[in-house]
This record gives sequence, C-alpha cells and structure tokens, in this order.
Amino acid sequence: MSPVSAVVALIFALGLVASTVLAQEVLRGEVAAVDEASGKISVKLTGTVGSSDVTVPTSFKVQDGLVFNAIKPGDKISFTAERTGENMIIKQLTKE
Repeated sequence: MSPVSAVVALIFALGLVASTVLAQEVLRGEVAAVDEASGKISVKLTGTVGSSDVTVPTSFKVQDGLVFNAIKPGDKISFTAERTGENMIIKQLTKE
C-alpha cells in the first residue's frame, strides 16, 4: 500500500468513527406526543441541536415498543438516536 493510500484509508476510517460518535450523542427533551400505532414519539428537544428549531417537536421512530408502556406526554427523557435511511430511531431511552 502506498503512503498516499494509507493516509486516505486512515482519514476514511477516522471519518467513520467520528460519524458513529456523533450518531450516539445523548439528546434530552420532553415527550410531546406518543403514537403507538405508527411506532413513533414526538419530542420537544432541549438545548441546541445543530441549526434546528428545537421549539417544534421532532418525530422519532422507536426501536423497542416496550417504551410506549413507560412514557407519556410531558415526561422528561434523555435518549440516543441513530439515523437509518430517512428515519431517526431511538436506540436507548431513559426517563428523567
């Protein structure tokens, strides 16, 4: 492997690691709505999330349907979400 190829491979690998770390950032917010039929919850995020308007609830798919038994609108939560295609999927959720 040439030195240039090695550097390109290293940069690519670091980019993958960085995107994985960013995808696992812990988000916080308040449950705005629960839609068990569609497998989604809407969360009014708190804090700064990129350039997004955090005053508008954001819809997330839920990986584990048991979450619907534990939360209701108004609950404060922290969670990690991951983009899969066009959907943001909650991977882990903790009620605060």
